[in-house]
Amino acid sequence: MIRFVIPAYNEEANIARLFADLAPRAKALGARVIIVEDGSTDRTIEEIEAHRGDMDLRVVRHPRNLGLGTAINTGLRAALQEAGDDEPIVTLEADCTSDLDDLPRMIELFDQGFDIVLASVYAPGGKIVGVDGWRLWASKSVSGAFRIAGGLRDIHTLSSLYRVYRAGTLRRAAETYGYLLVREPGFAANVELLLKLHNAGASLAEVPTVNDWTKREGVSKMQLGPTVRAYGRLMAAHMVGRIQPPPISPLSDESPIEQALAAGAPGAVTDLDDISAPDDAPTPADPTSESRAA
Repeated sequence: MIRFVIPAYNEEANIARLFADLAPRAKALGARVIIVEDGSTDRTIEEIEAHRGDMDLRVVRHPRNLGLGTAINTGLRAALQEAGDDEPIVTLEADCTSDLDDLPRMIELFDQGFDIVLASVYAPGGKIVGVDGWRLWASKSVSGAFRIAGGLRDIHTLSSLYRVYRAGTLRRAAETYGYLLVREPGFAANVELLLKLHNAGASLAEVPTVNDWTKREGVSKMQLGPTVRAYGRLMAAHMVGRIQPPPISPLSDESPIEQALAAGAPGAVTDLDDISAPDDAPTPADPTSESRAA
């Protein structure tokens, strides 16, 4: 079974269109959709409930906005509770910028044996539409720097969220790194996760994609200063070999969030509003639960 993991923060304007595109595809594939609602302050949860229809949907709610990295951790942990080692887990944006027409080719490469298949805007044939010049420059700079430093010269886009992962590859990484498979709470989480999986020997492939920002509603949650600092921290940690398992995981397997995930039934809303996050849970450098190639 394919499982989609979709972080969502203040996406009330995009949920209806996302579900209209995703629901028939998910139904045809027999897929399950896991939405991580990351403490939205708008009507995101109401829009999810209004438009879910008969989709096989599980909603996991954070008690407050914890950031993209924590949302990725939560969503992947929820998917890994159910998935077999050779099953695909697909992460994508909630703002309709992920082109689902690329998914069949991504799954085809996954079925050929690749552990991670990325949708790449910088691969030959890919592009970004409707992005500010500085965002495009920042995105290209990040991908270029980490391609060289991380030994990922064959992969052109490292910062996008739209990917297909082999569940067993993620599970082995989770066993190594603990609950915090990624430690960066913001946009840098995608690069961090890719570096860790690459260092662990995962095989990678990419599919060119068009990321069209004109399809999204609302404003970007990315803040330039915190994001640049996060990438700087990640680069420094990588260069000195410090991307390694944490000695103590702030969110252990016995945490309230993990217990709530374990109790949540597929298709039901797992409401964490009355469960306090641990005091040492990561605090996002920028308030975001979405990511794209910029």
